[in-house]
Amino acid sequence: MKAKRAAPGITADHVERLSRGKRSGGHVGSRGVGHHLTALERSTYQRALKTRFLVLTTKDRANLWHIWEKCCEARQWPFLVLIKNTADNQGVIYEGQQPHDAQPLVDAKNKIRLLAQQ
Repeated sequence: MKAKRAAPGITADHVERLSRGKRSGGHVGSRGVGHHLTALERSTYQRALKTRFLVLTTKDRANLWHIWEKCCEARQWPFLVLIKNTADNQGVIYEGQQPHDAQPLVDAKNKIRLLAQQ
């Protein structure tokens, strides 16, 4: 899947500032949509930057999803998210905004790693 083209002027620096609750310096994000990350969310976000995909649980706030969406747009990466449901040992991969069928968590992790390497 091809990555979305970044809107003019959106940079990784804008996204980083937005994630810290500061003015982005560009028309990035919306006041009505949460983007500020907590310390725990920031560590998850940093891990996602290294792996090129975001791993969420069903209990995570939407702010992390929103920031990851902006980050992928700015870096022109494909939007990849794995939502883990550890209670059922299942994972759902979102590629773009399209969810794939739920599958065993181990299989979902392997599949998203392969997608991120493409």
